[in-house]
Amino acid sequence: HHHTHPSHAPITPTQPPSHPATMSTSSSKRAKVLMVGPVNGQLRLLSDKLRTLQRSKAGPFDVCLCAGPFFFRSPQRRRRGDDASSWTDAQTSEERSEQASAAEDGAAISNGTLSFDVPVLFVDPGDGPPKGLVLASTARTMASAKDDDEIDLDEAEEEEDDDDGDGDGKRNDQEDVPEGLWRVAPGLYQLVGDTSSLDDDGAADILSLPLPVPVAPSDTAAPRREHPLHLVVGFLPPKARLPCPRFERKAKHPSFLGCDVLISGEWGQGMTSSRCGALTKEDRTAIAGGGGGDAAGSYDVAELVAASRPRYHLAPGPSVPVPMPSSSSGDLRTEEHGDNRDEDDRPRKRRRRFVASLPYRYPDDASASDSFSHAGRFLAMADVASPSEFKSLGKTFKFIHAVGIVPLAHMDANDREAARETASVVDCPYTDLSYDVDDDAAAATGGT
Repeated sequence: HHHTHPSHAPITPTQPPSHPATMSTSSSKRAKVLMVGPVNGQLRLLSDKLRTLQRSKAGPFDVCLCAGPFFFRSPQRRRRGDDASSWTDAQTSEERSEQASAAEDGAAISNGTLSFDVPVLFVDPGDGPPKGLVLASTARTMASAKDDDEIDLDEAEEEEDDDDGDGDGKRNDQEDVPEGLWRVAPGLYQLVGDTSSLDDDGAADILSLPLPVPVAPSDTAAPRREHPLHLVVGFLPPKARLPCPRFERKAKHPSFLGCDVLISGEWGQGMTSSRCGALTKEDRTAIAGGGGGDAAGSYDVAELVAASRPRYHLAPGPSVPVPMPSSSSGDLRTEEHGDNRDEDDRPRKRRRRFVASLPYRYPDDASASDSFSHAGRFLAMADVASPSEFKSLGKTFKFIHAVGIVPLAHMDANDREAARETASVVDCPYTDLSYDVDDDAAAATGGT
């Protein structure tokens, strides 16, 4: 059963069809963006899906942005705080196979047999990259540990056959990469932000991303654009905590219009509040019933979202129980709590589900030019699944969402007017009212 209100059309045109004249001019300014939930190491499933979409009539797409763990994250880490005894062996074998396919896919990315037809950008590396792939933080540590006075003997011996491409070739990988991205493999980037300071990967930042994203010389599949565009992408580390000086400084800059997309690992506090009504009652009930406490949201994320005013805020979906595809009867423990089984008395496994908010307005921003205030939408995406699994789960577990938008920086008066017309909006979820906190609590969490 899926929602029918119009805000869920897969590609929301910023231009209503009633302006044919402006329609034609703006399609060249339209960025086509795919947004994906936790990939969790299932890189081949993502690669197949992107290839299909890139060749479909909805394509070609400029970029694919991923929220949640991109590489495999072990279930122990995923389920802290859950009662481990309520997990049956059926899940562990499934998780084992998930881990095995993640390792296999990682090797295929690393040796170049698996690639992405749309440039893929992620923030959260899960438990870390598969063997053979290096993240920016590791590379920085290696660079700072390097002794410039050392004479490299291996290199001297290998001079003759230096066309194997690894070793030195790896380092020039970063040559044509836009600032703030780190190329992990051709067409695959981690959003790292300004790496001039050697702090941990947990940087929050806002980047102006050039489309098309430049690709490695070996990459032929990159989409080409006649008119280069810039998409403003904000991102927060998996566990974002205030202050985030660089992010906040950019968001407060007088010329800042807002993010086109913001990626976070957690929800903003207030999103599930019934007081602002950003989510449908049905979604709120499903989330509350799912008992996956992750949707209560983070105060820090809410503040950063409110400051950066993203048009699309992308995060991992809430974890809810789903019925097992096959009825595995047998000696399953029956003393499990009722809510962990469905009507057929089958144990439930959990998956993240898709949630889309209604469009909400941001508090009026005095500095925003010509009082145009765009609406925001929150999209929480399901885990990447195989076509057969997705088919059995249905639309509630959608893991990829497409939008075609004129980036804020490229909007003219017509685009803004069109965007304003489509904004049937609820109040901003990120206010003290929706936080359901009184002032003492706000003071205690360092809220202002």
